[in-house]
Amino acid sequence: MNQTNNRQGVRAKISEDIAVWSTLWKIRVGLPLLCRILLLEPGFQVALSIRLQEALTRVPVVGKTLRRVLWYFTTVWHGCDIAPGTSIGGGIFLPHPNGIVIGGDCVIGRNVQILQGVTLGILAATRGLGIPDKQSPVIEDGVSIFAGARLIGGIRVGAGASIGANSVVLTDVPAGCTAVGVPARILQPRSTAARTGAPAAAAEATHVEMQNVLE
Repeated sequence: MNQTNNRQGVRAKISEDIAVWSTLWKIRVGLPLLCRILLLEPGFQVALSIRLQEALTRVPVVGKTLRRVLWYFTTVWHGCDIAPGTSIGGGIFLPHPNGIVIGGDCVIGRNVQILQGVTLGILAATRGLGIPDKQSPVIEDGVSIFAGARLIGGIRVGAGASIGANSVVLTDVPAGCTAVGVPARILQPRSTAARTGAPAAAAEATHVEMQNVLE
């Protein structure tokens, strides 16, 4: 999945990020929508910062330093800590970015929804548990992670899965399933219609239109 994210250009990812908000509000992509999300939506501001940080890594000599500076101001201003270099696919939806912490080794697919207070990171105490050190979660496409959830260690959350609020997830979650509780337990798969996630499901149609706006 990391290779898939890397193949997506920064412009394409921004296009998909905008398409999610367009679908959510049922507003066509245009200047009113762009002004609204740029000025009034912290979640989109954080997503845009992530994309700009990715673009800055390609700037010779000073790129990594500028990326770090932008990361710092984003962290302080929005109260979230999304490590530089985290692999995040297009269509990320962060309606309330406050308190989100994501480690740099995490891999996040396309059209993923993450709410406030979520933590994705390594399992610190791994000795004697048979778990390799410094492994971070892999989140596949269309996953929804609700407020306060903790996803720790080298786990994989399958496409279309849902993580309940305040859950602590230490094991893999199959595609389309729901994980809830402390520690999380796996519930039955969600219906096919629900797996696509909202508002990300309908964003693909808007993405094509957004490509034209950015060109």
